[in-house]
This record gives sequence, structure tokens and C-alpha cells, in this order.
Amino acid sequence: MARSRFVPNRQNIASFLRTPETRALIERKVRAIESAASASARSDGAGGQFRVDVDTGEHRVRGAVIGDYSTNDPEVSRRALLRALDAAREVE
Repeated sequence: MARSRFVPNRQNIASFLRTPETRALIERKVRAIESAASASARSDGAGGQFRVDVDTGEHRVRGAVIGDYSTNDPEVSRRALLRALDAAREVE
């Protein structure tokens, strides 16, 4: 029995990952995570000062939420970020 073979079109995938629509989607999701992480950190007694970084690179758009600048405890920041990941699922 012959097996099907899938060959991705890397050039089209890369161009899709750099579109303004993709950047907007990633930015909305990252901002939702940042907002939820800030709220979570504040509920733990920290300041909840997270930073968002969205960058359009050569191959794709990347988004990141960077840790809580109001606390020196990385565990508080990590816990808030983990709790906030579900916030991105709710954003379209």
C-alpha cells in the first residue's frame, strides 16, 4: 500500500507567517496573556509589571511576554505566566 507524502510549501508558509494579519493576531494573543498575567501576579501580591515584545523577523512574527519587573521572585512571575496562557485561547 502506497503511503501519502506531504511536502510543505515553505516559501508560502514563511510569507503567511509575516503578514500584517498574522502579526495582529499574535499581538492580540500576547497582550491578552500579559493582561491575565498582570492580574494573576497582582492577586499574589506582586505588582504585575510584565512587558510585551512583538517582532517581525526575517522568517516569522514572534511574540513574547517578559517577566514581572515588580518582583525579584522568579517563581511569582513564572506562576502568573503559566496561569495566563489560557487567556490566549479566548482571543480570536
